[in-house]
Amino acid sequence: VDMQSVKMTTNIRPEYKKQLNELVESKVIASITDGLNQAIELFLKEKKKQQYIIRMEEAAKDKEFIMRTMLSQKDFDTIETGVSAEW
Repeated sequence: VDMQSVKMTTNIRPEYKKQLNELVESKVIASITDGLNQAIELFLKEKKKQQYIIRMEEAAKDKEFIMRTMLSQKDFDTIETGVSAEW
């Protein structure tokens, strides 16, 4: 994991700061910065997942995409049936 960081200033709600401090005091997170980085990482993963789902839903409406996907799957099925029992 790349541990590089960029210093920035931001404003958060007082209740979030209080809860982060409590997590630091109870040693659940190493620091407020650690907690914020973990939260941002989870947020970004979720947003990327949502974007992927939207793109797949849009692609599913594309008849040419579906045809290419089915042809690719057929090719993989052919390859998989050609593998010897040793594998």
